[in-house]
Amino acid sequence: MMVANATGCSSIYGGSAPSTPYCTNAEGRGPAWANSLFEDNAEYGFGMLLGVNKMRQRLADKMKEALKNGISDEMKNAFNTWLENINDGEGSKKASADVIKVCKNSNTKISKEILDLQQYLVKRSVWALVAMVGLMILDMAASIMY
Repeated sequence: MMVANATGCSSIYGGSAPSTPYCTNAEGRGPAWANSLFEDNAEYGFGMLLGVNKMRQRLADKMKEALKNGISDEMKNAFNTWLENINDGEGSKKASADVIKVCKNSNTKISKEILDLQQYLVKRSVWALVAMVGLMILDMAASIMY
């Protein structure tokens, strides 16, 4: 999860220094939280979403190209499963683990390129928090981008 917050009540309750309510899970993963000083968090959050989508599209393009050029059956299966689950949070999480595993066991150029971008394998949810207005979820725009 990535959170684009606007300065205001939500930043006071959702991110006052020196502590924050956002924490990590047992795997050490948790939300990335950023504050926008100028109340432009919708644009800020949308920019975050566009950036993540661009990196994920780069991964998809690399996998599609590798599938055309001939790779191991294990890698084909992992790439195809990831591509089928690209916009599914839980599905991409499971598929990403398989992609990372096969890439770590390979010495190919494509494996290195994918491992360099592995932080973008799992589909992210991008939220823009708006004080006193409500909550806007930009995650829906992700399906439009692909």
